[in-house]
Amino acid sequence: MSFRFLGMIVISLTGALPLAAQQPEPRQPMVQVFEEAVDVRVVNVEAVVTDEKGARVRGLAAKDLRLLVDGHEVPVEYFAEVEDGKAAAAAPAAAAPAGGAQAPASPGEAVQRSYLIYIDDSFSIASIRNEALAKLERDLKLLRPGDQMAVLAFDGSRIDVLSRWTGDAAALTAALERARRRPATGGQQLSHQRALQADVKVLFENDIDDGDTNPLTNNIDRELEALGPRVSPEARTQLGRTAAAVAGALRGFEVPAGRKVLLLLSGAWTMSVAPQLYRPMVEAANRLGYTIYPMDLAQSNSSQITALGALAERTGGRMVVSAKMDVLSEVAADTGFYYWLGFTPAWKADDRGHQVTVEARRPGLRIRARSGFSDLSKKTENAMRAESVLLFGGTERDRRLIVQLGMPKPAGRGTIEIPVTLGVPVESLAWTPKDGGYVAETPVAMAALDEKGGRADLPDSHLKVSLKISPPARTYARFQTTIRVRDVRQRLVFSVRDAVDGTAIWGEAESKPQPAR
Repeated sequence: MSFRFLGMIVISLTGALPLAAQQPEPRQPMVQVFEEAVDVRVVNVEAVVTDEKGARVRGLAAKDLRLLVDGHEVPVEYFAEVEDGKAAAAAPAAAAPAGGAQAPASPGEAVQRSYLIYIDDSFSIASIRNEALAKLERDLKLLRPGDQMAVLAFDGSRIDVLSRWTGDAAALTAALERARRRPATGGQQLSHQRALQADVKVLFENDIDDGDTNPLTNNIDRELEALGPRVSPEARTQLGRTAAAVAGALRGFEVPAGRKVLLLLSGAWTMSVAPQLYRPMVEAANRLGYTIYPMDLAQSNSSQITALGALAERTGGRMVVSAKMDVLSEVAADTGFYYWLGFTPAWKADDRGHQVTVEARRPGLRIRARSGFSDLSKKTENAMRAESVLLFGGTERDRRLIVQLGMPKPAGRGTIEIPVTLGVPVESLAWTPKDGGYVAETPVAMAALDEKGGRADLPDSHLKVSLKISPPARTYARFQTTIRVRDVRQRLVFSVRDAVDGTAIWGEAESKPQPAR
C-alpha cells in the first residue's frame, strides 16, 4: 500500500477466553462447520473499439475479439454490445459463446451507470474547478433513469462525502453547490512548483560555458542538469496523500452495480511531480472495475495532460479535454458505446494481480479496456472494510467488536506500544471441530487515521483460538494484541469479517499522545 507509514500492528496472541460480562444479541447456533464455497464471481471487461481514425466500430461479434489473462487466451462467457447506454440485441452472427455466466443486461435493457465524482481541492484552481462543477451541475439532466452519482471532495487531509449514491438531481445540485464553496489550494501548490523550476532555469542561464575544465564546476553542471526540472517537496508530499486518498476512496466507498466511472477532477500538472504515486489509484480502479476519466482543473500543459490520459487508459478511460468543460457530456457519450465481455477466473484468493488484454482478430482496430484485476484474499477484503469504516464510517449495527486499550509505553523514535484487547462475538466466528475441541480463525485488520489525514498501512494479521468445549452463547472470544503506532492523536479501527453473513464487524478506540516527561 502507498499510505504514509504511521506504525505497525504486532499480533501476540496470549489467550482467548469468554468475556461473559459482555452480552451481544444472540444470532446463530454456536458451532457451525463451514465448507469451502466455490467462487463464481465474474470479471466484467468494458472494451471501447475504434478504427485507425478514432471512430467507434459497431456490430462486432464475440469471434472478432479475444480475451487474454496473463498472456493466455480465456473463454468469453458472455458478450454484449452496448449502444447508447443499452444492451443491443445480438444478431445470430454475434451470439456469445456458451458459458455459465449470464450477461449483466438483457437486449434492450438500459445499463446502469454510476458516476463517482472525486474533487481534489488540494491540486485544483478554484476558478477552473467552479466552472467545471457549474457545467456538471447543468448537465445532470443527462443522467438517465437508473443512473446514479456520488460526490466526494478531498482537501488534502480528509475526504468529505458531499453526496452518497443517488439519482436525485436536487440532492446532487446541492452537493455540487457545496463543493464550489470549498477552498482550493491548487494555485498555491502550482505557484511553489513553478517558482522552484524557475530558480533552476535561472541557474542554467547564468551558467556560462567559458571552457572551464575544473572538475568541481563540471560536477555542479551535472547536478543542475539532474535536478531540473525540480520537484517541490510540498507538492510531492501532498501528491502522496492525494493519490493514496483516491485509492482509499475507491476501496472504501460503497461499490455500486453496473458501469462504474470515476471522474477525477484534479490538476494534470502533478504528473510532473511523481507519476508513480498514481499506481495504487489505477490498481484500485482495475480491482473494482472503475473506469477513470480525469479532467484538468489547473493550468497544465499538453504533455502533462497526455501523460495523465495515458494513465487513465490503463483502466479503459481517457483524459477529458473540453474547452466548454463538458465533462459529464463527454464521459456519458464515451461510456454509452462499448463491448461487454465477461469471464470467470479460477479464483484462488491469493492477492495476485492479473493482466487483462483485449485484442482484435481483425486488423486496423484499436481497443481501450481495463488492464488487470486482483484476486483478493479474505485478509485484504477485511482490510478494505476497515479502511471503509475509517474513511466513511460504519453502521452501528455492525459495531460489535470490543476494543480496550491498555497503558502505552514508549517504543522509541516518537512511537508507543499499546496493549489491545479485542472482544469478538463467538457467533461471528467459524468454529470447526478439531482434536476433540473447537478451533476458530479469523483475519483482523487495523486502520489508523491521525488529525492531519495520515493513514497507516493496513496490516496482514491473523487470530486463532482453540477451546476444549463449545463456546457459550452470547459471549466474546478475547484476543490480546500489541500495536506500535506514532505518539500522536489518532483514531484506531479494528475490523473482523463475520463468518456467518460476510459483513464487517468493527470497533474503534482513540489513541492520545502521551504527556512529556
